[in-house]
Amino acid sequence: MRARLFTILVLMQLSLGAQDLRVVITIDDLPCANCAEGTWASVNERIIDALRQRDVPAIGFVNAGKLEQEGHLDSTRLDILQQWIDAGLELGNHTFAHRGANIPLAEYEADVRDGERHLRALIDASGGTLRYFRHPFLQTGPRPGYRDSLNVLLNDMGYTVAPVTFDNDEWMLAYCYEHAKRANDTSALRSLASEYLHYMDAVMRFHEAQSQAFLGRAIPQVLLLHANTLNADHLEALLSRLVDRGYRFVTLEEALKDPAYQLPEQHTRHGYSWIRRWQLAAGIKPPWPPELSEKVQELYNAFQQH
Repeated sequence: MRARLFTILVLMQLSLGAQDLRVVITIDDLPCANCAEGTWASVNERIIDALRQRDVPAIGFVNAGKLEQEGHLDSTRLDILQQWIDAGLELGNHTFAHRGANIPLAEYEADVRDGERHLRALIDASGGTLRYFRHPFLQTGPRPGYRDSLNVLLNDMGYTVAPVTFDNDEWMLAYCYEHAKRANDTSALRSLASEYLHYMDAVMRFHEAQSQAFLGRAIPQVLLLHANTLNADHLEALLSRLVDRGYRFVTLEEALKDPAYQLPEQHTRHGYSWIRRWQLAAGIKPPWPPELSEKVQELYNAFQQH
């Protein structure tokens, strides 16, 4: 009853706010996600350039395990993170090995702490603060008790959880795009790029509609992307579409000040959008978000088998 009353009060406050389209750009799996060897620096340089051209205050979430080769730090990969810092962008912890929350809590804690390896020293040296954590696969825990214990742990470590509202399956498109790139399949690259932009439009429309239906207004959205070749090639086009939709780019710190992010969240073992978690906690069963075309899903499955 108390949680339901709290939800009603927050929704009443939300309904009084003016419509204001804001979005946070978050990039997961730094320094690079499924990138071909030798392309990591270029992928990040082009992503950073696209962000800087529009003065986007993005945050990248790092898998510290990718900074190492055979157990030793690869300084060229650490240099990629320094480029983010030098560009005035923020970095967060995405664990060391990108394991889902389906392992014993003690192992998950170890992965979070190992995620600070190399990363914390780099941020401290720049005068910054390591303050945000993003769950791999957006999995917050298999049981409510696990999630709650993990939240306490993260809070004690000084972390704020980075939620996602504009959730999507861009990673699947990116996997296909990377394989097409390596095969120099220009036809497939054009087709995948086109689907990417149209699909992301559909994702934005869907979550905007869910925000309006449930909260009565727009909220600062948090978009999940990844550090990959697809975004290196087409992030500028995606940012342009966001601007055309009326969005302005804001920091995660600003977005999380919105009262929506204080709403109760339904526990789920799945990596759902936070909008969906709020809806489920309020007893609402929302529709499913847009899916990629069957052609892309079949292509992804085919690449997985090779």
